[in-house]
Amino acid sequence: MTDQRMLWLLHSNTERPQPQFTMLVVDGADALRAESAAAAAFERTGAPRSWLGASSAVRRRLVGECRTVPTVELIHLADEKPGHASAQSFQLSLAQIAEEGPLASRSGAGSQQVVMALTTVPPGVPPTAAEAVRAVLGRRFAGFAGPTQWPGLRTLTALTNVVCQETATLDLADDEDLLSIYDQYSVGGLSTDF
Repeated sequence: MTDQRMLWLLHSNTERPQPQFTMLVVDGADALRAESAAAAAFERTGAPRSWLGASSAVRRRLVGECRTVPTVELIHLADEKPGHASAQSFQLSLAQIAEEGPLASRSGAGSQQVVMALTTVPPGVPPTAAEAVRAVLGRRFAGFAGPTQWPGLRTLTALTNVVCQETATLDLADDEDLLSIYDQYSVGGLSTDF
């Protein structure tokens, strides 16, 4: 990765009545360091399937170890509108993230290229995933990361998706709240404007 690129890792969970999308954004200049820190954290302590089902000690250990992962932003969106197909929710979430996320908020980010890593792809989306990403990012799309690239960051993104779903209405202590590792994050619903 280079300074001129950003790495976007998108995790989709469409198994719930309300599809959930979590985007982790890492600056290209920090990508290798971020991957190394995330991989080391999960090598020492495996990612639990449930955040609330994990012991307090596991939550505290992972939060402490993941604080060293350099990130730009974390965005979590829930599609609360019934009736959207997985492919439609996927495209709408990408559009909202591109409109409101790091490309819009960072100085000079509008010209940065984006490498996309899909940690999961919703059913029915695979044939159109590349098309949807290209439609949203246009010339900024630099390609997809390979399926075996960035395993530590993919695990962090997937775990953050679980945390956002399980703790949406809870207040956890900072040392047990995975969201506290991110300097900038937003958790909300998919806008009706998209």
